[in-house]
Amino acid sequence: MSSQRFFLKPRGAMEPVPWEEIAVDAPEVGLQTRLDDAQFVALDVETTGNAPFLVLEIGAERFRLDGPLSFFDTLVDCQAPINPYAHRRHHIDRSMLIGAPEFRDARRAFLRFAHGAVLVEHSHDAFDTWLVGRGLESPLEHPIIDTSALARLVLEFPKGQTPGLARLVQELALDVTPAHAALDDARATAMVFRALIERTQQQFGWTTVGEVLAALPRPVVDRTAPSRRESAANRARGVRGPKAPPRSDAPGVTPRATSPTPSGRRGRSSRRRRSGSSGSPGGSPA
Repeated sequence: MSSQRFFLKPRGAMEPVPWEEIAVDAPEVGLQTRLDDAQFVALDVETTGNAPFLVLEIGAERFRLDGPLSFFDTLVDCQAPINPYAHRRHHIDRSMLIGAPEFRDARRAFLRFAHGAVLVEHSHDAFDTWLVGRGLESPLEHPIIDTSALARLVLEFPKGQTPGLARLVQELALDVTPAHAALDDARATAMVFRALIERTQQQFGWTTVGEVLAALPRPVVDRTAPSRRESAANRARGVRGPKAPPRSDAPGVTPRATSPTPSGRRGRSSRRRRSGSSGSPGGSPA
């Protein structure tokens, strides 16, 4: 395990705080891993709201089907303007990012936090996991499950309809309120996932990770063709377009570490589901 020490800045913290890894005991995750034995990481990110949609905040909950294990929460100093519409939703401003880690360090810490787990996101176009994996030399080595796709299967929403996180919370009668902040929404996503998986076990008899992945193929979203306006701006700056989004079908390996419980109170968040993106998230190399 790397000896590098990470400093994170959770929303509400005045200063960066050292992030401490906590070793966990978990089986190696594979297609035959029983859902009751697997560990999952629900992920949510907040962005600048402007193409190329740089990451401002990463929130995550590591959990099993019987409940939470640990949490990850940090703002990210991306050195980029924040779209006013996005700011009105997530209430993140430049002053809050002072002292926050750059994206490359925040991502390294997150990948250690999520090591070996199945990633869970509420994003019909795999936006969050794509943002986290963008710029890596190899795709994320995690199985990835989208709760919006799972909900369409389990709750029988009309074809083409993508239910929002708040709607799923209401449909499933869960005692949580998505707050438009990365960690809060990640925790809501984890609760939604647990409730949906319980229903799949009742309806379909699924018992393994592989059965869920087989029913929910990863979306293939073309993010290699930015808008004409963005392309012109990138050419003027000498920026290349992004590679195709990573496709993560391979199972992870044995989890190594998690983080302490979350800190402080959170504000509100936003994410804009668009397919055009380019550049390196957070303005930092991998």
